[in-house]
Amino acid sequence: MLQKKVLGHLEEKEQTERDYYDHNLSDQESLIDVLFETIDAVERSGIPYALIGGVAGKSLGRPRVTHDIDLFVTPEDASKILDVLEARGFISQKRDPYWLFKAWKQNILVDIIFKSSGDIYFDEEVRSHVRRTTYLGRFVNSISPEDFLVIKAAAHQEHNPHHWHDALAVLKQGNLDWNYLLRRAKHAPRRVLALLIYGQSNDIAIPNDIIRLLYKSVFESPPYTSEAVVHPYQSMVKARQQIPHNGENNPTYIKGKIMEALTSDERIAEHDIRVYVSNHDVITKGEVYTEEQKRAVDEVIRVVAPQFEFKNQVEVRILKGPEGCEAIR
Repeated sequence: MLQKKVLGHLEEKEQTERDYYDHNLSDQESLIDVLFETIDAVERSGIPYALIGGVAGKSLGRPRVTHDIDLFVTPEDASKILDVLEARGFISQKRDPYWLFKAWKQNILVDIIFKSSGDIYFDEEVRSHVRRTTYLGRFVNSISPEDFLVIKAAAHQEHNPHHWHDALAVLKQGNLDWNYLLRRAKHAPRRVLALLIYGQSNDIAIPNDIIRLLYKSVFESPPYTSEAVVHPYQSMVKARQQIPHNGENNPTYIKGKIMEALTSDERIAEHDIRVYVSNHDVITKGEVYTEEQKRAVDEVIRVVAPQFEFKNQVEVRILKGPEGCEAIR
């Protein structure tokens, strides 16, 4: 068992050292040779792809050194890409079956990525926006600048801050399809919103309307609407009476009144209780510490919105002392 653990530790150490070399120390001349050999092999195979890493950043206007090659493909094509590269003498590894395969030649790494941060895939929408750009005099397929921005914003972490600055550099180039960016921002809306606001703070020309629309999609979503569940064995489902949206029965207005009443009630004011209002339902969720507090939530809702069907899903959380503690008498 000990020998197995030692071997596992050594393998992990070797992999860490290899990863560091692949991303920081590779030879630039060899990288260019392997890049074009990779592109030739993949394009001859007819498999759709796009570059999404440092090479793509360069083709989109971010002049920085890169040490590896990042191909974005569909999950179905990832193994096919490995076969194509193995036929060219590459060494391959299925590093992670959920998102990443790897291949090497001349000590240059090719990352074959089929799911990016934010659960972003090389789907039909992404493929339809791939750009044919030039890199060192050769044509390559590059991810669109809009998808590049979303992927980089979603991938940014403390240990890889270059993602953020790659995105800012592409923002500065301009010439973006802002409507398409808004659609793709659904994969990382708060990250993209933060990126756009930060870009404006650096005097990058970003339309205010785009920021407003993205902000609205994140923070001004429509009220929660529950849907009735119809079971197949039910012969008839009684239609529930719809309450008009006008005036004081508007769900947004009712939710505001309920929240105000809950926060002003001394019995439950300090608790984090969430309220969802639809055409005919009021649902509350969250935690309180006593049954009395849960009943107080009931009382408030019954007074403020007696015409709505109410579901109190607040849970009573029972606080226990740590194990082994002794009560002081």
